[in-house]
Amino acid sequence: MQNEYDIVVVGSINMDLIFETNKMPGIGETIEGQAFHFLQGGKGANQAIAAAKLGNKVAMIGCVGSVIFGSEALKNFEKYGVNHTHVHRVDDYTGVALVTIQQTKKKDNSIITVPGANKKITIEMIDKAKSIIKKAKAVLLQLETPMEVVEYVIDLCDSFNVPVILNPSPYQTLRSDLMSKVTFIIPNEIEIRQMFPNHSIELSCAQYPNKLIVTRGSMGAVYHDMVEFKIIDGIKVSVADTTGAGDSFLAAFVSEYIKTNQIESSVHFANICAGLSIAKIGAQESSPTLKDVSKYINNTKN
Repeated sequence: MQNEYDIVVVGSINMDLIFETNKMPGIGETIEGQAFHFLQGGKGANQAIAAAKLGNKVAMIGCVGSVIFGSEALKNFEKYGVNHTHVHRVDDYTGVALVTIQQTKKKDNSIITVPGANKKITIEMIDKAKSIIKKAKAVLLQLETPMEVVEYVIDLCDSFNVPVILNPSPYQTLRSDLMSKVTFIIPNEIEIRQMFPNHSIELSCAQYPNKLIVTRGSMGAVYHDMVEFKIIDGIKVSVADTTGAGDSFLAAFVSEYIKTNQIESSVHFANICAGLSIAKIGAQESSPTLKDVSKYINNTKN
């Protein structure tokens, strides 16, 4: 059976309102910012477009609003070659995110999301997309859509024997049997502590070897390979904006894993892509292409 799509992403689609500021405002404080941007976002859309930019054939499943920002989101998928046949227009507003970037050396950000149409995705919509899910090389999920839909997709992928990668962000309590059904679960350092509040990262990874991969920002990522705790370092770059770095990591990891079936090399590739993504403003615009990655690798060899 020929795969119709390399990667199917089920998830959120947002418009990001990005503010750049010299400092974060305190409670009740009004400050003047330095720059403002309207950019496409949402963890699901970010991951879908990042995967497409790395040469994969990608399909997106999700919802956008019937008025403001919905048409822009669909045009953006077309721009990057992501199939949006199963992105539904619903009677709501497209999800939005307020991103505040502090203009310090680390360029740290804080984010508030309002889900809007993202909460309108249904199990019936997933059923209409069963054919592409069944044929996918991998399915990628996050938690910015209803949990019952996420759980249904995981159960579906388990029945179809399709690899499923879960990015548990923003963190919610997971159904007890999901860990056995997902191929990989990839949280960041905050989310892993929410998942396992009484365990160290090392112990948590040891409990789920070759399944649990923890991203650590500029420090790269870690996992346990059944023999030892593996630390895969990140790359050093000048930081412009850390928004979307985790999404670039997820997309790059899945992209490489479906080609190689190798965890360590896939994590290394994902670290490079995440690192390159933070050198530019925005989540989708900043994710690298295969050409960008090849150029970086060639330059580091010299």
